[in-house]
Amino acid sequence: MAMNSAVEGKIIVYYGEGEGKTSASIGHAIRMLGHNKKVVIVQFMKGRQTTGEYQFLKHVDNIQVYLCGPPVFLDRESRKTHLKNAKEGLKIANRVLDEKQTDLLILDEILYAVKFGLLAEDDVLELLEKRGCTAIILSGRDPGDRIIEMADIVTHTEQIKYHWDKNSNATTMMGY
Repeated sequence: MAMNSAVEGKIIVYYGEGEGKTSASIGHAIRMLGHNKKVVIVQFMKGRQTTGEYQFLKHVDNIQVYLCGPPVFLDRESRKTHLKNAKEGLKIANRVLDEKQTDLLILDEILYAVKFGLLAEDDVLELLEKRGCTAIILSGRDPGDRIIEMADIVTHTEQIKYHWDKNSNATTMMGY
């Protein structure tokens, strides 16, 4: 029996209502960067350049971050812009894989984009199929069964307690 000489990139999924999906994904990016590998992050439904992770990552070598969302939450008024930006994010991800630009491709919040109908799950699965040696991380909520089946690692985060439940004026979990 002939063995395929190319190593297939792993698919990792972080999903659920708990905190830490993006942070876990960035942890993988740090590991790859520590081995002088290239990382591309496509952040779906996120467009604020003021987040702490964006402010830090924009200064790091061997990493590219694409913000593919408007700087507002999804609502009726922003839906068209979110839709356009999500489709652009998927084009970027496809180009990155086609041109073999990276060792790790992080598709941050892409599961939300699918959940809210901004992207078709079939298009995401097609993207995953052509990963070659590139590892891919998907984050967000509620992955479809086909994404879970295709993944090598799936981690579910569960929210047990959240400070906003007590204080709706809080800015973020850590106050930054």
